[in-house]
Amino acid sequence: MRTNEITTARLTLLVALFFMAVSACSAQAPSVEKVEPPNWWAGHSINPVRVLVRGKNLNGARVEAAGQGIKTGLVRVNERGTYLFVDVFINTDASPGTRQLRIRSGGGTVDAPFEISALLPRQGRFQGFSPDDVIYLIMPDRFADGDRTNDDPPQSRGLYDRANKFYYHGGDFQGIINHLPYLKDLGVTAIWLTPWYDNVNHPDEIEKKEGGTTTGFHGYGAVDFYGVEEHFGTLAKLRELVDDAHRLGLKVIEDEVRNHTGPYHPWVDDSPTPTWYNGTRASHLKNVFQTWMLHDPYAEEKSRRETLEGWFLDFLPDLNQHDEEVRRY
Repeated sequence: MRTNEITTARLTLLVALFFMAVSACSAQAPSVEKVEPPNWWAGHSINPVRVLVRGKNLNGARVEAAGQGIKTGLVRVNERGTYLFVDVFINTDASPGTRQLRIRSGGGTVDAPFEISALLPRQGRFQGFSPDDVIYLIMPDRFADGDRTNDDPPQSRGLYDRANKFYYHGGDFQGIINHLPYLKDLGVTAIWLTPWYDNVNHPDEIEKKEGGTTTGFHGYGAVDFYGVEEHFGTLAKLRELVDDAHRLGLKVIEDEVRNHTGPYHPWVDDSPTPTWYNGTRASHLKNVFQTWMLHDPYAEEKSRRETLEGWFLDFLPDLNQHDEEVRRY
């Protein structure tokens, strides 16, 4: 009897080990496609920073910090295992440089680079603007072409056409840099640039104008809030523009629109949370532009909701700022 019990126990253990091995083999390794933000500053007032990781097979993942001066906290993974949120704590004395967010799951381990940056000197920066400023609004694509090499970039061929008012016309950061002395002489104290973040790399089939396709030349159809539109230049060139403007005593204002994304943003078809947007591509309210209703105590609730939650132009996905993760993002 005792022998039978031992044999049964051993058999049960072997079966359990077998299924554990099968489960481990069938679990797919996690992968990382994007980290947002890709960096943060030691000594910043926001600490921890909530980091959003996009990838695959992130279900059940744990995140560890590899490197000095950094540690991780709360982790949240969406149901599909395609997005992971993690709190990242940075020591105030952490040295600048790249650390790794080590993501472990049943299928394996993957490292995601995360950069710690030093705070910029405040001298000549972060001054804000006031009614005393003379602000010059610039849409980069329609201002000046200072670099012909980025007119038709390899990753987005065919979107440059000066004969088509809805396509890119060649304006860029270098064109603005070239004209900073002129703007200074004009009496301008600040330049306000329409969005420079990355837009879609192919003709826009959703927003059609006059029977034809359009492009993101205006910058308001973001597909990556941390990317720079290649038709305008690079992140390094953008930094050069800001530094040159500051040397001339000019402020730079970024037109940062976080009310909506572009219709081709990866979030639209695979959202980090179920309530990331107000509605879906198939079912949503339409923004009716009745902003005055927000200040009218007698306004119809339906119109108020359309204004607050509706999709701009009926196709720009409206971010749901009641979602906790959206607010933190």
